[in-house]
Amino acid sequence: MIGLVQGVLDAIALQGVWLVPIGDQEAGATLDFEVCAASPDARDIHDRTGKELVGLRVLEAYPSVAGSPLWDAYLRVMETGEPEDIDPYVHREDEDGVPHLSAYGVRLARLHGGLLVSWVRRDREERLSARLLHTERLGHLGWGHWSLITGEAEWSDQLYVIHGRDPADGPFALEHYREIAHPDDVPIVEHALTTLSGSGGPHEFEIRIDVDGEYRHIRATAEVTRDVSGQPVEIHGVVQDVTDWRRTADELAEVTQRLEEESQVTARLQSIILPMQDAVPGLQIGVRYFPAETAPLGGDWYQAIHLDHGEALLAVGDVAGHGLAAASAMAKLRHAITGLAFADHDPAQILVALNRLLRRMRPDVLATSVVAHYRTKDRTLTWTHAGHPPMLLVRGNGVHRLLHPGVLLGVFEDVSYSCAEMRLEPEDLLLMFTDGLIERPGRDLFEGLDILSAAVAETVSRVPPQARVAAVMEALAPSNTGDDTCILVARILPNSLEVF
Repeated sequence: MIGLVQGVLDAIALQGVWLVPIGDQEAGATLDFEVCAASPDARDIHDRTGKELVGLRVLEAYPSVAGSPLWDAYLRVMETGEPEDIDPYVHREDEDGVPHLSAYGVRLARLHGGLLVSWVRRDREERLSARLLHTERLGHLGWGHWSLITGEAEWSDQLYVIHGRDPADGPFALEHYREIAHPDDVPIVEHALTTLSGSGGPHEFEIRIDVDGEYRHIRATAEVTRDVSGQPVEIHGVVQDVTDWRRTADELAEVTQRLEEESQVTARLQSIILPMQDAVPGLQIGVRYFPAETAPLGGDWYQAIHLDHGEALLAVGDVAGHGLAAASAMAKLRHAITGLAFADHDPAQILVALNRLLRRMRPDVLATSVVAHYRTKDRTLTWTHAGHPPMLLVRGNGVHRLLHPGVLLGVFEDVSYSCAEMRLEPEDLLLMFTDGLIERPGRDLFEGLDILSAAVAETVSRVPPQARVAAVMEALAPSNTGDDTCILVARILPNSLEVF
């Protein structure tokens, strides 16, 4: 008998075992059941399969079955002979003191003095179904298929959500897309239906459909299955709602266009505020402005003004911050310097006036500057600083710092500055710059000055004096691309008649 039952279990595709009761036959009491035959596909909670289950006793192998609805059903079916279904049956196993629950659908039937028990693991099916639902929901995906023979259709739950359709109304026919598609997209629908009826696909297309009065973008991929004669019998499709992605792409395109327009405006504004410099007698001047990569409009500026009687004013400055506020304050300071220079103010008096201007007009802003006055006839340089990095003097192949510190602009109401003075020599080079040239996170300004001085010394040693301005301008680049940078290089000409 056991061989016959085992042969049947070997021949059918299910998870099942044949149990024989063990007990006191005289008293009519069943104490346990023993597995006497098992299908090859049978798998228990401990992952034992097929013949590994043969010989196990139910209560010994699965103690929690005792007193459970499953045990009671075993006894009833053995007594009445009527098959029973227990769905779901929740089985509990304790693993290292931690309860583990599993759900099954169980079928019981009496067979040759024993029980034929078959089961399906419900929690695995439910987990798979839940994962599929999560995937569809998170990916805004849904699937459907339409029979070309019967006209019947089946949709996943998410496909109803995508179309804003009540599941009680059921799926609609493919031809209905002509009615809900945006008028401009109807030709796309027609082309898709024609393509699928011809080649069979797979065919991918994107259209806008009316969902509760709002057009939403969907992307569909569909293909046709055919019978053995090659006739189309069913269309399968996957649909994704890409509305949010499309909106984001459109917004990104608008932002990109706006940034390009702003960049063009910034470049034009910067060229207005910082124009190319006119020739200054006795000096060869080179200027360069590097906008910050993250905020193109900043507060760094330069100025080189030809004054009367062969004199010149040279200056660079740095207004804290970026954007229009910094650029506005920078423009005020730069234009104020021009008027003060022509009023015969020396560099110290100019900085006092700039500090007063900043405190009155932009008390929320701080700035730094170095201002120098150059007299051509005796090559005298007079200068002063307001919290700004020192100028560098290149004489021969040596690089020297010109230090004369003063307080930042905009900190105090009343400040005073003093000037330093020195006589320059023909072919000397002056380098004025803002801190973006030497500043870098994790490195102090003095280390940056040392690196800059070494780079300038190496550069000028390789070129003749008349090429040094261009060489230095070409060699220098900001060390902090997150800040804007101004550079002004002035070469003392051997005589005022030299053309440059």
